[in-house]
Amino acid sequence: MKKIIALLAIVLVCSFNTLMAQGGGGQQMTPEQRAAMMKERYKGMGLNDVQVDSVIAINNDMRPKMMALRDASEADRPALQKAMTDERNKRLEKALPADLAKKVIESMSMQRGPGGGGGRGGGGRK
Repeated sequence: MKKIIALLAIVLVCSFNTLMAQGGGGQQMTPEQRAAMMKERYKGMGLNDVQVDSVIAINNDMRPKMMALRDASEADRPALQKAMTDERNKRLEKALPADLAKKVIESMSMQRGPGGGGGRGGGGRK
């Protein structure tokens, strides 16, 4: 009987951990919550309100262009991603002082992870 209870406890703990890892217990952030989190992160880097708004505006402007890359061929995608990243970085460098632009750009590249893939598996859409 003790073995069954111990086994059930292990299964419950594993299930709970899996549930939490898949999205914070089933809760997803609203766009407003995501925006507030981004603002706090950028303010933590030393940006003022105007600079934070500029960074968010640049990101929002680039998002549809990046999403359109899904339709590009696998061979063309890396070059197009690099071109868009370079464009975004140039815009950030114009909008922010050099030291802050460097911090923001580094933060964005760290989010994407090594290779710029963002940690998601390629869908292979063609």
